[in-house]
Amino acid sequence: MHFRILPVFSALFPVDRRRDVDGLRGLAVLLVVLFHAGWLRGGFVGVDVFIVISGYFMGRSALFQVPFRPVDFICRRVYRLLPALLGMIVVVSAAMLWWVLPSDRADIALNGAYALVYLSNIFAARHVGYFEGQSIAYPFLHTWSLSLEMQFYTIIFLMALFLPYVRHRGWAIVGIFILSLIFDVAEHLHGGGTAYYNIFDRMWQFLLGTMIWLLPPLRLSSLVANLVAAAACLTIVLAGIFYSISFACPSPLSILPCVATAALIVMPQTLVSRHALPILSPLGVMSYSVYLWHWPVIVLANYVTAFYVHGWVMAGVLILSLVASFFSYVCIERVGLVYEKRASPETRLRKLVMLVGKSVLIAFGLFIVSAVSRIR
Repeated sequence: MHFRILPVFSALFPVDRRRDVDGLRGLAVLLVVLFHAGWLRGGFVGVDVFIVISGYFMGRSALFQVPFRPVDFICRRVYRLLPALLGMIVVVSAAMLWWVLPSDRADIALNGAYALVYLSNIFAARHVGYFEGQSIAYPFLHTWSLSLEMQFYTIIFLMALFLPYVRHRGWAIVGIFILSLIFDVAEHLHGGGTAYYNIFDRMWQFLLGTMIWLLPPLRLSSLVANLVAAAACLTIVLAGIFYSISFACPSPLSILPCVATAALIVMPQTLVSRHALPILSPLGVMSYSVYLWHWPVIVLANYVTAFYVHGWVMAGVLILSLVASFFSYVCIERVGLVYEKRASPETRLRKLVMLVGKSVLIAFGLFIVSAVSRIR
């Protein structure tokens, strides 16, 4: 695979995408970054927004694609996610594993191994609370949501293979949505501490986005549509500002930003969607790379300075992470997607197998580093 830097403007302003949805992505990643910076206590709702958006696009790519092409679906997902993730983990591991304490090295390497095989949400649930103070020691902890997303891709891939044999496909999707929502509510009432990372608790959020494709065209007046869109956007922003940790999934209040996201997706002609959200679309276009890099840079800064970074220092750290994210997007993520489109089917599949093989080998290497560090 030959990587080359693509023109900046065309990379940040692609013409084949919905700019309003990219703006939603930009809002979501902004909320998450500000939350991790300690500037926004409810910014974790950005993950909920991401999940609904992912469910929307995967519904189109898998469940409502006729005919469904399994190889194309797999290649698109892997080339979209894995190269940038692999690059981040290799760079961060090389930058810090050689000088941190053996106990930290063991956990960081193990987390990296879990992330590369998309089981980081299981690591997070078993090893450290995402909202606890010690999370600042784990540069790969944020990859739990990426693992969750890949697990959803696996589920929806299987659904795409088997749902054609179900007479009422739409009702089957709604049924799975209801079961997941009931499971999530039960976890909330039971007080399950690991539900935040669980694909079964989150499945309803993904399928909420997917079910948008089942809706008939909305027939709302321009005034009503604009008011609903404005209220939806305001709901997401206010949730990011005022929500507390107790409102994180599983919580009935996690429904509000999810429904608000779905409402904005189904109304692309409103003033909010045409004029407000597109302002954040460049950030949304590179949101995956921003999400990948902002947390490791924050963790590295805390290790280097030996104190909890805040204020103007944190602002500088976030700018640095944005620079790293930009290069990750332009040089790795975007190029990988272009390669996936242009390569011949045989070459594309062969390179995919090699890419996955490299990831598994590096994951195994990180597992060995973790085991050796624990012995010492």
